[in-house]
Amino acid sequence: MKKILMVGTGHMGEAILKVWAKELDKLEYKLIILNRNIEKSKKLAKTYDCNYIESIEDINKVNPNIIVLGFRPSDGHNFLSSLNLINQKDKLIISMLNAFEIEKISNYFSQDINIIRIMPNMNAALKKSTTAYIKKGKNINLINFGIWLISLFGKVYELEEDNFPSFVSLTGSAPAFIYEFIKGFKEFALKSNYDEKISNDFIKETIIASTEQALNNGIPLDKLIGEIIVPGGPTEAGHNVLKEKKFKDILVNCLQEAKKRG
Repeated sequence: MKKILMVGTGHMGEAILKVWAKELDKLEYKLIILNRNIEKSKKLAKTYDCNYIESIEDINKVNPNIIVLGFRPSDGHNFLSSLNLINQKDKLIISMLNAFEIEKISNYFSQDINIIRIMPNMNAALKKSTTAYIKKGKNINLINFGIWLISLFGKVYELEEDNFPSFVSLTGSAPAFIYEFIKGFKEFALKSNYDEKISNDFIKETIIASTEQALNNGIPLDKLIGEIIVPGGPTEAGHNVLKEKKFKDILVNCLQEAKKRG
């Protein structure tokens, strides 16, 4: 039986836990969680029918095969320097710690440990995460198992580590920016006295169809925009506001600022 320990189950960690608890056969895999707040661990263990431990000292007692790091990066040094993990060459670390490069993580271990650094997003809860990863280690079977694990909650892409900060912007942070964008549509629909359920449906269908049209057929975006705009019409009036307010530049700057923290 493979044991998977999740250290830190905040919003992202719980999204992944939710999928693994459903997809993994409990006769073959044992899910264990560890949080600073024991009451939170007890609640999640009951919700997702998994196990929990109470402290870092218990980690070697349960002897997990995989340890998933899902806590805040600011806690990374204290946790990793206190871990004192046994049988390191037979362990896999899956790290979600933002800005913790794979070499930085490996420096906390004395043996050749196996590491996969990942950057998922909150769509993991829907099994639609876009997850980047980079790997290091000699236990190929264990690393491949880890890649399979992260594929359970969405698509996975192996990237160079230099690309991680921009990937954070484009996929990790982007859902929050997209939600802000959708808030504008919802606010306008509400002010226009639409039923929320009905307006949610046509906003969703419009955004999905427009995204597919924009990204799947190779037609230049300016051409697509031009096909919708009629001179003197309502689309031109609204599009002019976006250009005057430098909407695209604002979005690019938003992604650049997120990248700096990635």
